[in-house]
Order: sequence, then C-alpha cells, then structure tokens
Amino acid sequence: MQEHYDLQQIAQDLQSCQRCDLYLYSRTAIPGNGDSQANLMIIGESPSEYDESTGKPFSGPSGRVLDSWLRKLGLTREEVWLTNVVKHRSVDLKDPRRRNRAPIASEYKACSHWLRLEISIIRPKIIVALGASAGKALLGSGFKISRDRGKTFPGPYDSIVVPTYHTAYILKLKSPLLEQVSSQVEQDLDTIKRLLSQLTE
Repeated sequence: MQEHYDLQQIAQDLQSCQRCDLYLYSRTAIPGNGDSQANLMIIGESPSEYDESTGKPFSGPSGRVLDSWLRKLGLTREEVWLTNVVKHRSVDLKDPRRRNRAPIASEYKACSHWLRLEISIIRPKIIVALGASAGKALLGSGFKISRDRGKTFPGPYDSIVVPTYHTAYILKLKSPLLEQVSSQVEQDLDTIKRLLSQLTE
C-alpha cells in the first residue's frame, strides 16, 4: 500500500479520515510537515489548538520550545520532519476550555496507519518520540517515559528511536522540577546530536 502513497496524498486523505472519533471534535487534520528527506523525524502526541489555526504541527508555545531544542542540534524545522501520533486534535470534552489531552491507546492505534506510511516514505535515520503517547505508539505499551527517556531503541526501517519529554510538558512545570527535567532534556539532546554526527562520519 505504501508504494501508492506519497506525502501529498496522505495530507489529502487525512481530511476525510474517520478511523477514530477524534475527527468529530477537531476542526481539521494536521499532516506532518518539513523536509521529506530528513534524517531526523520528531513525533509528538496530538495537534494543538494553535496547529489547527496554522495547519502545521508544533505551532504556538510548544513549537517555540521545540525550535530552541532544534537550535541546540544545529537544525531548523525546515530540516526535519515534524508530525504527531494522531492527526486530529485530542481534546478533553469534560473541560470547558477544551484543552488537549493525551491520546488514548485506541486512538493512536487507529492512527498508526498514517504514521507508518509517513515513516515508510521518509525513512528517517533517527526518530525522536516526544512524550509517553509517542513512546508507546513506537515502542509498545510497556514504554515509560520516566524510565526510558534518553535511551536508544531500534525503530522501523532501521531507524533509532530516542524518547524524551514532550515540549508541552515542559511548559507546565515549575521549579524545582522544571530545572530537573530541563537538565534531562539537555542530556537527551546531547544523545541525539551525537547520533546525528555519526551519520556524517
């Protein structure tokens, strides 16, 4: 099936996707964006309200955090591929403000079809999984972000998966946990930077 798909076709078909119920509560599906030949793919959880406005993943405050991480890697978002585990925004329907919530297993399993297609087309060498949902989608239900972040795992199509905390999680933290988690992210970025440097050796 992958042979008949390209990224433009995925973006088009996502708009009519009804594989789970998220399409009922979100304004639009948000396809991946960036360099279609990137060595580095970054996978988040779910589009944000900002993403629904821009049509691109990792917009708004979470995106600004990601941009700062990319600068530390010597990259811009135009040089990587950015996407999410689920392509429609997952919202908390019990919340009057309709804030984002983490996708549940049935949702990211239903959307795994699109993620597999993206990975099969781009064939990144390194995949960064942001947060627990991305980690579980790529590495299985036994994944735990607190235990597994910063480690390297074999990924699809001979890629290497490196999990770390989600940018949106960082924005919620206060001292002293913020400093602790930020230090761990710095370590994870060092791991990713080392892996990227090895690609050019």
